[in-house]
Amino acid sequence: MLYKEKYILKRVDNNDFPAIKELFWKVFKKKVTLSYLQNKYNTSYLNVNYICSIAYCEKIPVAFYGAIPQKFKRHNDEIYVAHACDSYTLANHQRKGLHYELAKLAYAIMKENNIKFVYAFHSENTYYSTKKLDWKEHKHLQRFHIKIFTLPIGKIVNKLGWSGVYDIFLNQKLSSEAIHKLTLEHKDKFCLKFNSDFITYKDSFKSHYYIEIEGCIFWFKIQAIMHIGKFFAPSEIALQKALKRLKRKAFFLGINEILFQVDPDSIASKQLQSITKPKESWLVGYLDFDKNINLNDFIFTYSDLDTF
Repeated sequence: MLYKEKYILKRVDNNDFPAIKELFWKVFKKKVTLSYLQNKYNTSYLNVNYICSIAYCEKIPVAFYGAIPQKFKRHNDEIYVAHACDSYTLANHQRKGLHYELAKLAYAIMKENNIKFVYAFHSENTYYSTKKLDWKEHKHLQRFHIKIFTLPIGKIVNKLGWSGVYDIFLNQKLSSEAIHKLTLEHKDKFCLKFNSDFITYKDSFKSHYYIEIEGCIFWFKIQAIMHIGKFFAPSEIALQKALKRLKRKAFFLGINEILFQVDPDSIASKQLQSITKPKESWLVGYLDFDKNINLNDFIFTYSDLDTF
């Protein structure tokens, strides 16, 4: 697609990832590996791949609109949605309508693949950039911070890139029974389909761990602190007991905080409020392609986030 006679806008394919890596470095001055980007956007396990768009100017990558497909499930109903997660443009190509046009191209690709809506966990930048695209507002997630008084060795480990050390101390492979328990809540709501294929996909670009304590299951990553993506607790009492033991584990690993981010309408939120008060987190924004979609029928979790 030719735009303003100088830009080529196209759907991303596997050949574009060196360009996306180059663009990421130029915009953020942060390095990401080619395999990280390829694995993050390789959602072939869903039979839907590359719903992103990229702009070139004289063969130089100048803007990117990234999104990943996800499958949500309620009872026997399954639908595709899209999680918009990356958007960046070189400074000297901003204010030329590239973000808008790339988004529109990505939305057209999504509709072709029967995706019902696109959503994002808004930052301040994405909140304002979606206004022109007629996005709607849903609800804020809640975050719960569990502080641990220990030497913050985890932050040093993260800065030095030594996170693989946790593989020695923590379990990595979820059992089928644990996966089943993590999918038990909210049978009457659409939730991201959490199964072995999804876990394998996530593990292809991030390291994740799990712990079973007091009948509770925690699936998490460690990035300076412990980020709980998804958990199951049979009761508030069981969660309180499990967190005491989880805090001890974190203490000896030099992790000074455990962070939960949950949907305000989730059972998880109610259980966590028996332990500490929540703070406001990301606003969920969305654009629906199917007018029968009601986001009150959906529960979002921290593990839905692209970088989790």
